[in-house]
Amino acid sequence: MNASPYNDETELIKALQRGEAAAYEQLIEQYADIVYRTAYRLLQNPHDAEDAMQETFLAAYLRVNEFEGKARLSSWLYRIVTNKALDILRKRSRKTDAATDSIEDLSEDAAELLADQEAVLPEDWAERRETAALIREGLEGLSPSLRAAFVLFEMEGLSMDEVASALNISTSAAKVRVHRARRALRDYLRKHLTA
Repeated sequence: MNASPYNDETELIKALQRGEAAAYEQLIEQYADIVYRTAYRLLQNPHDAEDAMQETFLAAYLRVNEFEGKARLSSWLYRIVTNKALDILRKRSRKTDAATDSIEDLSEDAAELLADQEAVLPEDWAERRETAALIREGLEGLSPSLRAAFVLFEMEGLSMDEVASALNISTSAAKVRVHRARRALRDYLRKHLTA
């Protein structure tokens, strides 16, 4: 695809609703990164994230005529990918073998929780890796609803209103979920880092 034939969201949505293949290609090209990143942050597994991304774009394709334009297209996609990821989380066990994961698998935002302001020295590597694994375990230990709210707000940078829209809950409920997720993650890290 050389250039985006649909210059604004309204044009793109209308073309999607008409079933234009170029519009669907642009949708995927434009939103694949954020959809995959959101799925990965929720699922912490690249294969599951890929599945969630594919299911998201399939659902968007099949349900584009239901899109009323009350929210941005990206908000609608966040809602779909979050629901797909939550479905996958419900189907698999909540615990995975964190020992086989490497620090490279962590999202950049999770690594930022390590408060790294300087280059990691070789002697600090083992401690950093252990802390990164604890962050991952803490995220995996959150309920799917708390994890989704936390990831969308803290890692994806959505506003509380956008989080609420993506999760189909009120803004105040989104605030409560983010607050509870922060507290649970903080408590988990405090417990395991001081042990």
